Amino acid sequence: MLVSLNAQRVYELAKYAAESKNKFIAIINNIKWSTLDATKQATVKTYYEDTIPTDEIGEVFGEHYTIYEFDSQAVAIDTMQDWIPLSTDLTDQDYFIHVQVVTPAGGIPYDNLIPDKPAE
Repeated sequence: MLVSLNAQRVYELAKYAAESKNKFIAIINNIKWSTLDATKQATVKTYYEDTIPTDEIGEVFGEHYTIYEFDSQAVAIDTMQDWIPLSTDLTDQDYFIHVQVVTPAGGIPYDNLIPDKPAE
């Protein structure tokens, strides 16, 4: 008999952290970058060196997921908007890094992935 081990996803862990710490959690999902060849990785990382602070660039590009805590929703969203563009602002989606901000109540007030408009 199989027994569920109560698997958790990154969102659920971020939601738990946000609620238990009463913080706003930014989840940076940079998995796509690790799938690129070395030349493209270098190009993408160089692009972000203009927007992500020097002290944080290694954090964002060193792991698949990076999570930051903020005291306010406004600061969390403003910081992520300053660091990482919306998906629609990029002509090459290889440069896209997915970001979501999670509130203590579990809501997602910011997501930089803008869905494509349906074809008419």
